[in-house]
Amino acid sequence: MTMPLIGEVRVRAVDAPIDPPLRNSLNVIPRAPLVVADVRTGCGAAGSAYVFPYTPAALGPTAALARSLGEGLVGRPLAPATLWREMHDAGRILGTEGLVQIALSALDMALWDALAVRAGLPLCALLGGEARPVPIYASLRGWGAAMLAEEAGQAVATLGARAVKFKLGQARLEDDLDTVRAVRAAVGADVQILVDYNQALTLPEAERRGRALEALDVRWLEEPLPVQDDAGLAELARRLAIPVQGGENWWGPAGMHRALTAGAVDLCMPDAMKIGGVTGWQRAAAMAAAHRVPMSSHIFVEASVHLLNATPTAHLLEHLDIAGPLLTEPLVVRDGMALVPDRPGMGLVWDEAALAKHAADV
Repeated sequence: MTMPLIGEVRVRAVDAPIDPPLRNSLNVIPRAPLVVADVRTGCGAAGSAYVFPYTPAALGPTAALARSLGEGLVGRPLAPATLWREMHDAGRILGTEGLVQIALSALDMALWDALAVRAGLPLCALLGGEARPVPIYASLRGWGAAMLAEEAGQAVATLGARAVKFKLGQARLEDDLDTVRAVRAAVGADVQILVDYNQALTLPEAERRGRALEALDVRWLEEPLPVQDDAGLAELARRLAIPVQGGENWWGPAGMHRALTAGAVDLCMPDAMKIGGVTGWQRAAAMAAAHRVPMSSHIFVEASVHLLNATPTAHLLEHLDIAGPLLTEPLVVRDGMALVPDRPGMGLVWDEAALAKHAADV
């Protein structure tokens, strides 16, 4: 079968408010700078994807990289895996981490979306998976015991979430434990509690806090140490009963390979943007399966609901909806399960008026 040729790659930048903002021990994130990549083929099939480079300062450079790389795809066959390899090979000397990886992932996801649209299939079906509901954990945005307890209760009531995750990292351990107790009181005994330290602890402090959190039945300890410290994370995982979670800051499959080989995590949660888009995720899922490590997702809910359906060790989808206010049909969650849209591709349907309202001139 002859593959259609890529006719156009369009890249747009958006800077939209996050309401409510994301809070953690380090900062407050009030806005969502997004780069949207749209691919159109000669046969009329179109695909779209977005990435979230976190800060407004990175928005322009990421969009510029995606535009430049996208120009080189015009006229090529719609073959995402081949183009992923070629783009990464071309960037070998510069390196394909950081903003380069983010731009490459935006294009890769848009290419796969277009391929699934052309096939008339949801992306998960194109990847060989069945379109099944995926269990979520509600990723909370607040900070501190009172705010998080209220938000956790709402997530259980409105989404049916059976797991909630929130940020810890206050100066005193007892304040972190009080936050966990407040959330537990709000959600009840049957909801799993997951916590995230955003790489803020030392090994001795991570062990001290991890043991205290074990006693409160916390089900995972996410990024307690810097992501580069595979040896320290492996030692921590050996000492604690609480599972160590990580992966959102792995750059590409190579970063995941190093961490899994070192035994740095008990659970993993690659980020579709940083792991290398759909193509990178497929490689990551194969590694997780080989190591028998449960694999969850990090943000990008619209892509993740498909990717997890094609992941052998799929665990939980992080429900943190960054792009929802810019879509006419955001991802639906019912009874704690994310539903695969009944549309070809990833199912992204942009609200063009909202994109225009928050367009960034970069």
